[in-house]
Amino acid sequence: MNSPPTHFSTSSILLVRHGESEANAGLPTETPHSIPLTARGREQALALAEKWTDAPGLIVVSPFLRTRQTAAPLMARFSDALVEEWPVHEFTYLNPELYRGTTETQRGVFAHDYWRRCDPRWNDGGGAESFAHLISRVDDLERRLKLRTNTRVVIFTHGYFMKALLLRRECPGREVDADFMAAFRDGRKNDTLPNTGIIALT
Repeated sequence: MNSPPTHFSTSSILLVRHGESEANAGLPTETPHSIPLTARGREQALALAEKWTDAPGLIVVSPFLRTRQTAAPLMARFSDALVEEWPVHEFTYLNPELYRGTTETQRGVFAHDYWRRCDPRWNDGGGAESFAHLISRVDDLERRLKLRTNTRVVIFTHGYFMKALLLRRECPGREVDADFMAAFRDGRKNDTLPNTGIIALT
C-alpha cells in the first residue's frame, strides 16, 4: 500500500486499522480486548497523528485497548473532536478463555478448524461471537453512519472488521450463509492492510 491518506478529500469517513499490537508481533496475549500496542505500534500512532491534516468532527474507537491507544495521539492533536466508542471491535471467533497466554501461531490449528467448519451461526463460547454476529455489527455501523451529523469521521478499528465491511458493501442484504462466510474466509488474506492503514469510504 502507498502512503495512506491522512485527509478526507472526497470522503468524509476514514477507517483506520490500529497500530502494531503484541498479537501482531507474535507475542502471547491474554484477552482480545486487552491486547496493547507494541513500542512500534505506538510510534506508528504518533506518526499517523503528525501527518494528519484535516480536523475530524468525530473520532470513533472500538472497545479494544489497541484502537484507543492508536487513536490517542490524534485525539490529543484535535482535542475539539467528539470521541465515541462504537462496536467496531475485532472478530473474536475462538473462545478467549481457552487460549489465554497463547500466540496467534499456537492458536493456528484451532483457527483452521473454525474456518473449515464454515458455520456462520457457530459460537465457540466464552465471549466469542459467531460470524453472523460480526456481520450484524457491520450492518450496525452502516446504520450509524447514515444517521451521523458529523461531516468528518475517523473510525479506529481492526483488520477483519474492515474486510467484513468491504465484503458486505459488495453484497448488501445478502443472506449470511455458509457461502457468504466462505467468501470472507477465502478472501480475508488478500490485500493485507498494514497497521495504521486507512480505507476511505464513499
